[in-house]
Amino acid sequence: MQRFHFRLDSVLRLRAMRLAIERDKLRQSLAEAARLEQQIEDLAAERAASIAFVQNEPGTGSSELRSLSAYLLGYETRLAQSQEALEAARLRVVEQRQRAVAADRDERLLLKLKAQRRADWQVAADRELEALAQESWNAIHFVPRG
Repeated sequence: MQRFHFRLDSVLRLRAMRLAIERDKLRQSLAEAARLEQQIEDLAAERAASIAFVQNEPGTGSSELRSLSAYLLGYETRLAQSQEALEAARLRVVEQRQRAVAADRDERLLLKLKAQRRADWQVAADRELEALAQESWNAIHFVPRG
């Protein structure tokens, strides 16, 4: 009786590595999107704090208001850039998620094939073992009498 050997084990290892790589890339893409979302929230909080500071500061003059106005113009540009970057990151997340799902499907397909081949091998091995046991039993119990 020979040992079970799956000829596609090397391919299965490659698919498992590909899946791990794709999941890692997905994790990085999700982290980048989360970082950009946090950056947008931080920008909004900074804007609100700046406006509140100028409004609540006694003796606010025209220079402070000009500074706030310049800051708000720069804020709009930074916000627009951050939102564009976030949309691009979300698109990368969707694409990477699709690649990760495809890699997972490829690996599961091979694992299923391996399980089926192992089950077929087990059936054949069990038959071979049963035939050997039958022959042994026959050899012991049917000794020719001479």
